[in-house]
Amino acid sequence: MARLKNLDQITGSLKNLSFYTRKGSDGIIVRTKGGATKEKIKRDPAFANLRKVNKEFGGCSKMSKQIRMAFYRLEHVAEYNLAPVLSKLAKDIQNTDTENPVGERGIYLSKYRYLLSGFDFGRTTRFNTLLRVPLTFAIDRQTQQATVNIPSFTCSFGLNLHDSRSANNSAYGNFRTTAALGVVTDMQLNTANQTYEPVHDKSGQGYKTLSTGWYSTQSTVEEQKLFLSLKSESLTPGETINTGDFTDADTLVLTVIVELGMPDAFGNIMPVRGVGGGMVMGLA
Repeated sequence: MARLKNLDQITGSLKNLSFYTRKGSDGIIVRTKGGATKEKIKRDPAFANLRKVNKEFGGCSKMSKQIRMAFYRLEHVAEYNLAPVLSKLAKDIQNTDTENPVGERGIYLSKYRYLLSGFDFGRTTRFNTLLRVPLTFAIDRQTQQATVNIPSFTCSFGLNLHDSRSANNSAYGNFRTTAALGVVTDMQLNTANQTYEPVHDKSGQGYKTLSTGWYSTQSTVEEQKLFLSLKSESLTPGETINTGDFTDADTLVLTVIVELGMPDAFGNIMPVRGVGGGMVMGLA
């Protein structure tokens, strides 16, 4: 592998060479093109095992997306890309399937829900460090409902904003708590079309979100509850709820985040991306 120091900072392809940058390096990496073509990988018997691996990887990616749909629009507080980490979690679950051969193994989250419990949206800012008051919650599978109980607290005690990502937190003078309840369905290979799909035709990708009001980071927050129901008839635009069959293959996922906000040009408080924190509180 060669490194290009000048020549007008080329990136892209030039004949048999590829020029690209890499995170953490100021230089441009140069390599020759190589490897099998996409068509060869798709059809050549020599790549049969690779096709099986790729197929399973595609299933893990779909499961990762389905999990993220359970807390849709809450990822903005995350300080890293959640998708590959959740794909890795899905792969760990997939590897436990000893009943199906490689290339056809299912992803049964319903058997390993504990692996997702406590999943944190932060690496340097852990949710329980940011919000220092204990939240309690309850999830009811039968009614597809959940409740998050927020105790009364003084922000000077209950909020810890003195971390690396919030070093300039004086700009974010407001915060709120948001909860999401969603459904994730186990996935398995559809042998007819050779793609991974939910195990039943009710994909269960519904979700419901609810937020407290915005509070000053210098205020006192009263005790309150956030009640979420997937069977509520009053849905906000864009929300899709599956009210059909709810089976053992479906998992309820409850997520809570703390958002930091600042006023826009019209005085409306808007969430700030990349600050705050979140966690998957529980599953059922």
